[in-house]
Amino acid sequence: MASPAIKFDLTTDPPIDGMVWALDRMADGVSNFDGLFRGFGEIFRGFMQKQFETEGSFGAGGWAALSPAYAAWKEEHFPGRPIGVLSGALRSGMTGGGGYSEEIGSDSASWGLSASSPADAYGKHFAARRPVIKWGAEQSRAFQKFSHEWLHYAIKEAQGKRSPGSGNPAVPGVFGGL
Repeated sequence: MASPAIKFDLTTDPPIDGMVWALDRMADGVSNFDGLFRGFGEIFRGFMQKQFETEGSFGAGGWAALSPAYAAWKEEHFPGRPIGVLSGALRSGMTGGGGYSEEIGSDSASWGLSASSPADAYGKHFAARRPVIKWGAEQSRAFQKFSHEWLHYAIKEAQGKRSPGSGNPAVPGVFGGL
C-alpha cells in the first residue's frame, strides 16, 4: 500500500492527542490549501466559543475551579462572569475578536491569541492551570471530516468538474454543519 500523499499534523499549544491524519494519494494534484485552512480557522473559532461558553467542558474535561479567595474577589468585582472571562480579552482573542490572530498560507496556517493581545501574558498564566485548547476525539474528527470534504471539492475543481472560483461549499458555515 502506498503511503499517503499528504499528512496533516495539527500542532497545538498545549499539544492534543489524535490530531494527526492523512489524505490519500488523490490529493497529489492539490498544492494550495488556503481554503482548507480558512475552514479550519472557522472550526477553531467555533470550538473556542464553545470552550468559553462551557468553561472548558466542551472538549476533554473542564477548567479547574477558581480558588475560594479569587472566586469571592471576582464575584464582588465582576459578578456573574464565568471562569476565563474577566475583561473579556482572552475570550475575544481566542474566538476571532480583538486580539485574535489568523495567518493563512498555501501550506501552513496558525490561529489563536495574538502576541500583541492585551491578554497575551494572562493567557499563558491561565492556560498553565486551565488549558483553553483541550479537545477530545470528536473535535479531532471534525477537522478530519472537513479535510476530506474540502479535498473532494478541490479535486473536482482541479479536474475541471467544478468551475474555478465557484467556491468550495464545504467552507462557508463549516462549524454549524459539524
